[in-house]
Amino acid sequence: MFPRTQKIGIFVYENFEPLDVFGFVEAFSIARFLGTFYASPPPYPFEIVLIGRTMANVKSINGPSVVPDWDFGRALREPLDLLMVPGGGGTFPLLDDKSDPAAVAALIEWMRAMDRKVSIMASVCTGAAVLAKCGFLDGLPAATNHASFDTVASYGPRVLWDNVSRWVDAGKYVSSAGVSAGTDLAFHLVSRISGRAVAENAVLAAEYDWHRDPQQPIDYPPQTAE
Repeated sequence: MFPRTQKIGIFVYENFEPLDVFGFVEAFSIARFLGTFYASPPPYPFEIVLIGRTMANVKSINGPSVVPDWDFGRALREPLDLLMVPGGGGTFPLLDDKSDPAAVAALIEWMRAMDRKVSIMASVCTGAAVLAKCGFLDGLPAATNHASFDTVASYGPRVLWDNVSRWVDAGKYVSSAGVSAGTDLAFHLVSRISGRAVAENAVLAAEYDWHRDPQQPIDYPPQTAE
């Protein structure tokens, strides 16, 4: 008897960053229960679905398009354990109150409804701006893309922004720095949810160089000249 399969949802929107999504997907999709192998049949520890506003194609930034598995309505009806919001060039247009206030309000309403049902709400890169805009991160530590740090931080003035850590686990709310840091966060979440042995086996199967310690960053903030 295996533990139940956890369902992982990833919100995809126009001009999302491909690695934010697919690096995160890989950590969960390659994971297997102990005593089983990559080629073993289901069940697996995780099932991953892409979620869009509608079922229409969603174009990544300078990359391929994807077709969501679920739209917003189905995501509200179906069981889901974790929701991740990626970053990319489309993040800030997604939150542009002046351009389309009704769409922004609808997104925040949906995010808050999803927050009431999932156990973990995650972001990768500039996706943290969406969580901050919803108020989820107020009073909590969070990470985001170093190159867009000030812009993202402006969406959450009450957030304890961390401009050094590779990722931050604040309990229900977890966030990573830019792009490839999201894959490191994903393997951390595999470990947190299914155990370290499952995560280490997944890392080995992926032949991935996992940065296990978020306090050993590969990017440091610029220092102020004296």
